[in-house]
Amino acid sequence: MKLLYIVHQFFPLHYTGTERLTLDIAKQMQRMGHEPTVVTYEPSNAEGFATLTDSISASRYLYEGIPVIALKSNYALDGAEIFSAKIKKAASKLALKFDLIHVFHPMWLSSLVKAYSEDSATVMLTLTDTWLLCPSGLIDTGFRICNGPVAEGGCSSCPIGSRVHARFKQARVVYDMAKELTSASRFIQTIFQENGLSRTMRIIPHGIDYRYVSRKPRQDSRNVVLGFIGTLAWHKGAHVLISAARKVRNPTLLVKIYGSIKDQPDYSWSLMDLAAGDERVRFLGSFGIERMPEIMSDLSALVIPSTYYENYPLVALSALAHKVPVIASRIGGMPEIIQDGHNGFLFEAGSYEELAAVINRILDDPKILEKVRENITDPRRVEEEAMDYENIYRELLKK
Repeated sequence: MKLLYIVHQFFPLHYTGTERLTLDIAKQMQRMGHEPTVVTYEPSNAEGFATLTDSISASRYLYEGIPVIALKSNYALDGAEIFSAKIKKAASKLALKFDLIHVFHPMWLSSLVKAYSEDSATVMLTLTDTWLLCPSGLIDTGFRICNGPVAEGGCSSCPIGSRVHARFKQARVVYDMAKELTSASRFIQTIFQENGLSRTMRIIPHGIDYRYVSRKPRQDSRNVVLGFIGTLAWHKGAHVLISAARKVRNPTLLVKIYGSIKDQPDYSWSLMDLAAGDERVRFLGSFGIERMPEIMSDLSALVIPSTYYENYPLVALSALAHKVPVIASRIGGMPEIIQDGHNGFLFEAGSYEELAAVINRILDDPKILEKVRENITDPRRVEEEAMDYENIYRELLKK
């Protein structure tokens, strides 16, 4: 099958969870004999793009053997908008041939998918987050969690203001043009249903590429080492972890923060200010996935202190695959992965006091992590996830 994978941004400049999911599935599909091509958008001022239309440029390249087409607008696009006439115009110029479109994230490129859908293309949509409901991740202007434009009765404090209802109508168009809907978590299905988008959705948990998994035992048992791996942005909650660590006085605690300070420099500097004077907190930058076994082998536990609705984060699955317990916010799809006191620990989202209590509990009895580690079961493999998608592709193409 010739497969067209749509994702809002992609490697090598963008490398968070959805990009990793798209790449892992594309590579596995390629190993299974299919021909995937990734079409993405580049929001930065990256060079090497050639003119495609009067307002859109394109760059074609290979990334780890996967053909990629990146589009870029010559004029700033609003990341909150769902449809763009400029992007839709580019569809015919790309002259792509494919059997099926699988959308992993519709931001920037919904108009491209709509153009192909109007030309009878078969479209499948995997909901990896809540962007279709809200461009701000269901966080209002007061940094409070919102349940969506319908469930909240109008989103009066939405960052995009009065545009929210028109945008939601466009979101429904994207939702309805997909012949099949999937998500990794039941939470995503529930919150879309609460907003009136109640079509049947298949739950397909993400898998892990075990080629990047090693289970070397920790060499240094003198310290409890907690790790944060992810985007340094407010909604990912690194500030919650640092605040909890500052509340814990035990000198054997170490906190290792992995993430680029370039993505949101103001927030990153605020984290450094928050950690100032505490040598137990270390900022170690970003890293390539090939270093994941090394990073994980040094951690007592991974902390996911998100303050927004997480879906089904791959970093949590990666930790469990490495037999590293996860301490996570009790929010979104996280309770579908982590069972409190069994394979990790949960705490109230945003509560650094509750997180500090969990950390103190571990410091008082480090052997508790050994018991938790014994309860960890292996997440499924990316091969299994890809086979689920392949079966859906075949079903859709028979119709």
